Amino acid sequence: MLGLWTARRLPDKPLYRAAFAIGAGLYLLLPERRRLVRANLRHVVDWLVANGQATPRVARAAHDPRSLDRLVRDTFAHWVVTYAEAALGPRYSAAELDRRFVPAYPEHSAAALAVPEQGKPGPIHLAMHFGSVDLSAIYGAKVGPLPLTGPMEFVESPLGWAYFDRVRNEMGVNIVPIEGAAEVLTKALGRGEAVGIVGDRNIVGRGTRMELFGAPVRLPIGPAMLAVQTGAPIYLEAIERTGPGEWLGHTIPLRAEPEAKRREATRQIMEQEVRAMERVIARAPEQWTTLFFSIWEDDKA
Repeated sequence: MLGLWTARRLPDKPLYRAAFAIGAGLYLLLPERRRLVRANLRHVVDWLVANGQATPRVARAAHDPRSLDRLVRDTFAHWVVTYAEAALGPRYSAAELDRRFVPAYPEHSAAALAVPEQGKPGPIHLAMHFGSVDLSAIYGAKVGPLPLTGPMEFVESPLGWAYFDRVRNEMGVNIVPIEGAAEVLTKALGRGEAVGIVGDRNIVGRGTRMELFGAPVRLPIGPAMLAVQTGAPIYLEAIERTGPGEWLGHTIPLRAEPEAKRREATRQIMEQEVRAMERVIARAPEQWTTLFFSIWEDDKA
């Protein structure tokens, strides 16, 4: 807590650069994680090249082992920056966040933050472990006019739990336990409030089988079901780093066809979700920290 207090009184951009350098160093110290990240990145960059969605940097990584290793190293660096942003984020005012965040799709961002009509449900913000997931929540809570509620997974370490409880409660977000969260989130939407859920990694339950980057994954079905059952508009949210302390916000609406039945509507939203994730991740795969986990079902088997 003393370190957190001190860091928030220092200029943030040098701290983000230092976090990036520390993460790049961890790349050398964690060989098992390095192998996992490299294998996951190899899968992603090969798929992006095969499907014509690779940036020049990603295309080089697909054909040059040294370029791929640099991408793996940068993934470790962004991993540590994520924690630095979570620690420093609560210090930013709404005006500061508004100045530093550039919306990639201004009209979608405005719609996602708008106050719903009387009697209409609030919006669902479906975040992903890309760039700064915590700053996504802070932005929604401070810049958006609606109260924001979101579930949080349990952290086993008492010190870890104390730290994240402190930091995330400072976001201005109403944090609820992930177990039994559905009822709380449904009530919040019914009051016209906003809900935030991270949806690119399955935490509890079996999840729903989808295809991401050409291979089967299990993703949580809850956000899509919640949108269909309540009629709430749902948006994929991703915060891309464009420099130390500078971000590009991606807000992508996910909509089922009006005449679709409940099950089909849920499936349509999830299909749009994974395609939108692929497009966002393609811009900077090294910012997708889910790469530190086993992602595809075939690998887990």
